[in-house]
Amino acid sequence: MNWTLGIDRQREALLRMVAALLVMAGDGGVLPRQVRTGIWRVLRPAEAAFRRLLVVVKVVLKIEAPVAVPRGGPVPAIPRVLGDAAARIPAFALFDARKSFKPRSSVRGCKPQPNIRFFDEVQVFEPVVVISPDDAVSAAHLMRRLRALHVALGDVPKQARRLARWEAKRLAVRAETGRYIAPMRPGKPPGHRDRGRHPVDFVLKECHEMALYALHDPPDTGGEV
Repeated sequence: MNWTLGIDRQREALLRMVAALLVMAGDGGVLPRQVRTGIWRVLRPAEAAFRRLLVVVKVVLKIEAPVAVPRGGPVPAIPRVLGDAAARIPAFALFDARKSFKPRSSVRGCKPQPNIRFFDEVQVFEPVVVISPDDAVSAAHLMRRLRALHVALGDVPKQARRLARWEAKRLAVRAETGRYIAPMRPGKPPGHRDRGRHPVDFVLKECHEMALYALHDPPDTGGEV
């Protein structure tokens, strides 16, 4: 398998999709509800696809976390310039969100007291809130994640080194506690749709299969991304 060609092809496809999403989002302050929902439906599987692409890059290029060299004496504190929190772009999330296996209650609105009403009781009904697809909703969180993905796609080797460092930290935790969380969660990836027909669904499928193949049958090849 030509790993370099496959990595570049999937990265370029993700870059095109993210560029289209940025155009849809505009300034990202407030968006119609249906527009924000449409962006989320593409962004979530795109993030999952890029995480799997980073796994492939780390395995193919054999990227390992640097060994920490102990230094003599205390490390001087470096002042941090915080700036505007809204203007900062967060780091891309390298690990899948874990699934919740807690059982869901089939009964909604359970109360400790019996639901008893009387004929002379005055009932006050709350007004029904009608949700419209054209409602203006905040897109601040959406834009932060979208920009984080866009910046990460611009420097894949850097993100792969970040992934290697985080995996090394989690392996150290497993050596002490026996608990380990892999970058890819078991089962289907986040944003997977069985009957998805959007291009991002095919990119996610390809990246997921590439990552599984690279992890179970590590290639003895190298290359540059």
